[in-house]
Amino acid sequence: MPFSGKGHHLMAIKGLMIAGLASGSGKTMVTLGLLRALLRRGVAVSAAKTGPDYIDAGFLSAACGSKTVNLDQFAMSKPLLAALAAAQDGEMLVAEGVMGLFDGATGNAGSSAALAEALDIPVILVMDVRHTAQTAAMVAAGIAALLPAGRIAGVILNHVASARHLSLVREALAQHEIPLFGAVPSRNGLVVPSRHLGLVQAADFDKGGLDQIIDHAADLIRDNCDLDLILSAASPLPHTQTSSSPSPRTIINKASPALSRPSVPAPAQIIAVADDAAFGFSYHHILAGWRQQGAEIRCFSPLNDEAPAPDADFIFLPGGYPELHLPALSTRAGFFAGLATAAKANIPIYGECGGFMTLGTGIIDANGNRFQMAGLLELETSFAAKKRHLGYRKFIPLEGFFWDGPFLGHEFHYTSPIAASGTPLFAAEDASGRSLGKVGLRKNAVAGSYLHIIAAASA
Repeated sequence: MPFSGKGHHLMAIKGLMIAGLASGSGKTMVTLGLLRALLRRGVAVSAAKTGPDYIDAGFLSAACGSKTVNLDQFAMSKPLLAALAAAQDGEMLVAEGVMGLFDGATGNAGSSAALAEALDIPVILVMDVRHTAQTAAMVAAGIAALLPAGRIAGVILNHVASARHLSLVREALAQHEIPLFGAVPSRNGLVVPSRHLGLVQAADFDKGGLDQIIDHAADLIRDNCDLDLILSAASPLPHTQTSSSPSPRTIINKASPALSRPSVPAPAQIIAVADDAAFGFSYHHILAGWRQQGAEIRCFSPLNDEAPAPDADFIFLPGGYPELHLPALSTRAGFFAGLATAAKANIPIYGECGGFMTLGTGIIDANGNRFQMAGLLELETSFAAKKRHLGYRKFIPLEGFFWDGPFLGHEFHYTSPIAASGTPLFAAEDASGRSLGKVGLRKNAVAGSYLHIIAAASA
């Protein structure tokens, strides 16, 4: 076997990417199944998700048994990407792509192809062949010709209808010297239900139900893909490519230059982080970076009416799905009292997207019902007239924020503020540099915006 779970490495040595031609190609199902199938074989494997996707990351974490890191080529420098990829548990990192291989911001920034180039890892294309045969091979060959030699390691076919169908595609792939790693037949029961911001969260399933989905996917990958061939396709991650590169233990114990510049500096010594089904959108790399800098992370659940730790020096309310829990959340008096006490004591409180909305006076749901929130910012938000706000963002903090910035991040929400007053928090631009004006709010030590920070621009 090219890899073995024996001799477990602290940090990832090799990696590969599972990508697709479009959303819905099956790359998430294939990645979930591959991760679980490799674990069953004793391979020490971890996962990464391309771009700012919290939802898929939760499923990938469940499949491989360790936290999935988001790797974003738009917001992260090559040294930071390399350091984060190498710092993952196990000996092999499997990265799932996002949307189509080349889809991203201006100039393909943030795309799966751009991340694969930054990490110099091979790509296995998942191709949905329900309505095509030989043409799929031509598409794969054309993409391979656009990229450096060897970047496209091969393909996994999804939704193969019959042995004849497979034979047609396989012969065409062989003519263009495109390796075939597997062919998954069309089956029912592998689709995770959709929601307005993507997949249902992994936390929405009971563990048995989620494991059943992942194990079903793993069975399909085991039975229909060549795991040995897939393992042999993985290539060294950047920190292992030269004999002069530091060992993984050296990087984690002594801190490489990339890791010594965290994606976001730790804001305090004791940081209280909201973490439950309503506030699950915190980036693993940011929290891990704060811990690495010596900060103590204390998680609490607003839905369980838990207040932030009374001795916290900083309180972080990440994004999530508070709109799915408004009747319960609005009655959590202990949670709101804890926030009010901290605000009165000038303890910094920072909210992103759903956390930002919760810091406001109220949230109006899609049916027009209003639910009282913390009331620490003069902000009223509403789902009644949905409008999607989506894209990468560049933003500079205005006076009074907790960090200097500038930052790179993203925005993805459907609510709109129907009333907002106070001191703006950021001056923002989209990925192309077009000004979006001033966004977010700050009031004394309480601040927030719809923007999600991925990394400081200098990281």
